[in-house]
Amino acid sequence: MHRRSAPWILPLLLLSGCAGQPGAPVTAEQVSVHESVASAPPRFTVLKRYWVDSWASAFLVPKYASRDDARQAFQRHAADLGGNGIINFGCYRMYDETSLGCNGTVVRFQ
Repeated sequence: MHRRSAPWILPLLLLSGCAGQPGAPVTAEQVSVHESVASAPPRFTVLKRYWVDSWASAFLVPKYASRDDARQAFQRHAADLGGNGIINFGCYRMYDETSLGCNGTVVRFQ
């Protein structure tokens, strides 16, 4: 019995293995922050929406002393998740008038 080899199988297997590979990890300082999708690169994968998707946000949202503190915390979260960007980043004054609540979406730009 003679088997025929399919020359297209090897390239297909190689491509499928590469498709799921994430990009190189980045440091928190390398994570780019964008207030809207319009200023971000067009192709990305959403990894996590911070504080919006969590059921805990109905009861407790982290507070930040400044927008810069929040941005740095989000950059650390993004780097820990394997993201290299944050889109729709925004902060708002909390009920106590002295702190900020912030949210954003961690993404992996392609």
